[in-house]
Amino acid sequence: MQYDVDIKGKFSDLFIHLRKIILGFEGVKEIKNEKQTSYRDSYGRTVCMMRSRGDVFVLAFSQGSKLQDKYPFLEGSGKIVRHLYFKGLDQVDEKLLRSMFEETLVLNMEEFEIKKLKRVL
Repeated sequence: MQYDVDIKGKFSDLFIHLRKIILGFEGVKEIKNEKQTSYRDSYGRTVCMMRSRGDVFVLAFSQGSKLQDKYPFLEGSGKIVRHLYFKGLDQVDEKLLRSMFEETLVLNMEEFEIKKLKRVL
């Protein structure tokens, strides 16, 4: 499991710190799998994913493409996900990350509610 690699690996301090921030949000659950550690909200939607990759630690936001207007420093060109890359704990701006997680949770809630309304109509 990637969780086991990250909790003991080169970026363990970074992983533990980010994990603590993410799990500090109500209703967020941790999902461990082979390739990454994911976090889902109370609607069952993915908030973010984390994993070490070579000489960087990657934090991927599931609503990244929607976050990119407000946070243009997010990287990636895929359809949905955008990434932040860290080389050390000193690069973490906790206030900024909390804001990004909050925005992701709101986007997830909005998507869930819109889908729910469409089913009713």
